Amino acid sequence: MSYKANITSNLINQILHLVLGFVCSIFIARVLGPAGQGYVTYIVLIFTLLGTYGHLGLNNSVMYFYKRKKIPAEHLYYVNSTFLTLIFLVIALVVLTLKKLGLILSDYPVGWVLGGLSLVISTFYYTNNYSWYIANEQIRRVNRLNISVFLLKSAAIIVLGILNAGYFYWVTVTTTALNAIVLHIGLKKGVKFRWDWSLIKREYAYGFIIFLASAFHYLHLRVDQLYINAMLGNAQLGIYTLSVTLSELMFMVPTSITTALIARLYNTEDEQAGSETMAKTFKLTLYVCIALALVAVPASFAIPFVYGKDFTAAIYSTLILLPGVVFASLARVATPYFFTTGKPQVHLKLTSITLALNCILNYPLIRLWGINGAAVASSISYFVFGCAYTMMLVREENFKLRDLVCLRASDLRDLLRRNA
Repeated sequence: MSYKANITSNLINQILHLVLGFVCSIFIARVLGPAGQGYVTYIVLIFTLLGTYGHLGLNNSVMYFYKRKKIPAEHLYYVNSTFLTLIFLVIALVVLTLKKLGLILSDYPVGWVLGGLSLVISTFYYTNNYSWYIANEQIRRVNRLNISVFLLKSAAIIVLGILNAGYFYWVTVTTTALNAIVLHIGLKKGVKFRWDWSLIKREYAYGFIIFLASAFHYLHLRVDQLYINAMLGNAQLGIYTLSVTLSELMFMVPTSITTALIARLYNTEDEQAGSETMAKTFKLTLYVCIALALVAVPASFAIPFVYGKDFTAAIYSTLILLPGVVFASLARVATPYFFTTGKPQVHLKLTSITLALNCILNYPLIRLWGINGAAVASSISYFVFGCAYTMMLVREENFKLRDLVCLRASDLRDLLRRNA
C-alpha cells in the first residue's frame, strides 16, 4: 500500500468522522445544553486520560520494539496484554477506593464510575491493538473496522436520538469497548497470558519517555478545560468544549497523516528518503491547515444558528483557537520523525515546556476574559509548540527551513502522482 493511499484512506475516515460527528454534536448540544454537556464531558475526560495514559508508556513502545528491536510478534503481544490487565486492576482498585471515600467524582453515580473503568480497559486494548495494524501498514483495514463502529455509534445518536446525559454517556462507553473487541478479533491473536519482566523493563525504558510526553501533550490540549471547570463551572465548560471540538476538527489533517507517516518511517531503511518524506509532509500540512482555518473563520459565525443561542459565546473562543491549532498540527506531524529515530526525549522536552506555559497563562487570562482568556492562553502555547518543533528539525536534524515551508511544483506533482 502506497504512502499516499494510506493517507487518503485516513482522510476519508476522518471526513466521515467529521460529517457524522458534526451532525451528532448538534443533537447532543441541543438536548443536553451547556450544563449537561459539561457534566458528561468531565467524566469522559477523566477516564479517557486514565485509558490513554494509565499504561505508563507500554503501548507507546509496541511499534519500536516490534520493528526496530525485532521482538517476536506473538511474544510481544501476549506479554503486553498481560501487563495491561495488571495495570488496569490497580487503577480500578484505586479509583473505586477514592470514590467510596468521597474524594473523587462525588457528583457521579457508582454505575457511571464502573462504566468509566470499562472505558479505561477498552482504551488500553484498543490502543495496543491499533499499534499492530499501523506497524504492519494495514491502515485501510483498521480504518474499515473503526468506521463500522463509529457508524453504529452515530446511528445510536441520530436515529434513536439522545434522550439524556446518561444515554449519551453509555453509548460512548459501549462503542469504545466494541471498538477494542473488533480490532482484537481482526488481529486473530486470541487471548493468552505470558510474563517477561526483562522485556517489560526494556519497553518502559523507551516507552515511559513517550508516555510522559504524550501525557503532557494531552494535558496541553485539555488543561484549559480543567481550569474552566474549576473556575467557571459546567455551563461555561460546555460552551468552551464546543469551541475546542470545532477548532480541533483541523486535527483531521495531522491525524490522517501521522499514522501513515510513522508506518512509512518504520518501514523505510533509507534515512534520506525518510527525511524527504518528512519535509514534504510537513509543508503540505502547513498549507492545508491554513486553508482550513480561513474557511473556518466565517463558518464560526453560524454556531448559534446551528447549536442554539446558548452557545453564541463559542464564536469568539473558536476564532481565537484556530491560528494556534494550525501550529499545533505542525507539531503533531513532526512528532513521528523523532519517535522512529529513537529520540522521544525531544517530544518530552517540548511538551513539558508548552504545557507549563499553558498552565501559567490560563489562570490570569481566564480571570480577565473567561473562556476567551483560556482560548488565548492555549493559542499562544500552540504557536510556541509548532515553532519549537520547526526549530528542532532545522537546528538538530539538519533540515532546511525552506524545505519545510516552501511549496514547490515538484511537491504538487508528487501529491498527484498515483503511486506516490
